[in-house]
Amino acid sequence: MTQPLAEILSQGDEVITGEIADTNAAWLASELSSMGFKVSRHTSVGDRLDDLVQLFRDVSVRANLCLSTGGLGPTSDDLTAEAISLAFDRPLTLDPIALEQIEDWYRRLDRPMPAVNQKQAYLPKDAERLDNPWGTAPGFGIVENGCQMFFLPGVPREMKALFEARIEPKLKATMTLFPEHRVILHTIGIGESQLQELIAPIALPPEVILGFRAGGPENQVKLTFPQGFDAHQAEAIITSLCKVIGEGVTGIRRHRHYPKNLKERVLAALTKQGLHIFSVESRAAGRLAQSLGEIPSYQGGMIFKDEVSWLARYGMTTDTLTEERVFELVERIKKAEAMTSLLLLEISEQPSAEEQKTLPCWLAVAGPKGVMIEKKALRGTAMRQSESATAFALDLLRRYLHLPLEISDD
Repeated sequence: MTQPLAEILSQGDEVITGEIADTNAAWLASELSSMGFKVSRHTSVGDRLDDLVQLFRDVSVRANLCLSTGGLGPTSDDLTAEAISLAFDRPLTLDPIALEQIEDWYRRLDRPMPAVNQKQAYLPKDAERLDNPWGTAPGFGIVENGCQMFFLPGVPREMKALFEARIEPKLKATMTLFPEHRVILHTIGIGESQLQELIAPIALPPEVILGFRAGGPENQVKLTFPQGFDAHQAEAIITSLCKVIGEGVTGIRRHRHYPKNLKERVLAALTKQGLHIFSVESRAAGRLAQSLGEIPSYQGGMIFKDEVSWLARYGMTTDTLTEERVFELVERIKKAEAMTSLLLLEISEQPSAEEQKTLPCWLAVAGPKGVMIEKKALRGTAMRQSESATAFALDLLRRYLHLPLEISDD
């Protein structure tokens, strides 16, 4: 079973100079990989006609599929159609339907169409027009040297909509694909190297591909199973990995469109359950408030710069924190703030002489189901500690809400 080869091209000087991040290529690569393509190259090219002409010719003879984004606009540096015309001897001709669609776009905006936009309606000879109701630039497709080539707008919203509506169904209907099955284990508080060491004793079949993705306090273990791999064996492998990683596993994701990180899952659960939540934080330095502030049910919060300020506010002494004292602090906060919603607490204290390399951090969630408290150690720079404190707090909230390991979009 040979996977068809795909290449992704991104056009524009703003891409190669770093003025914008090329998120289009990453999104398309994920989609194509899930469909069963082997993505062999990502190429970025500036607004230079000769470079584009040669690149299109080269790709047409080495790939089964080419997806190109950008260069379909109305200005002089939008060169895709012209480059295809020169590369494959396909004269540009006016597509009256494309022109009508562009004119209609401006009519709906109650604005006259600039004359330069007429350029977008000129397509290479015998190209298939890809109608784009999401913007002014129609995409188009051609076949050269057996390679299906599709050209999409560079605006991510338009590009994604056009791919899903026009290109994905065509590829599934015209190409023999062998989609792989990818499972991602989301973890927290375990470094990439440590994950590798934990997993090393488990012998994986050679056809199963193991990968990692580092993301600060949240890291991913990726398993890619080939099409037709025994489902029971796959589940046994997943179970074994979860067992050796232990409580560090926060979720198992089997579909690319499901929530992709801990924050998304927690916020979705709070929104679905209609739960109101209030936050108190110190080392997280406002990251908790920023995260929770994305949902309507967030009730606000407080950010304390140091231990003295929050102790003084709630009438507590500077004795070393213990689980009992954190519980007392939770009760004092609830009373002082007249709280009726969930409380998410992250409080850090100064390290003792024996803990100089780490910062002790206490976390608590309080609500109708009682109180959960735990202690973590934060390491690294102040920014890294802030990221870790936020992630640990959200994970405690995940467990308080009893979210299952299996990640879905429910």
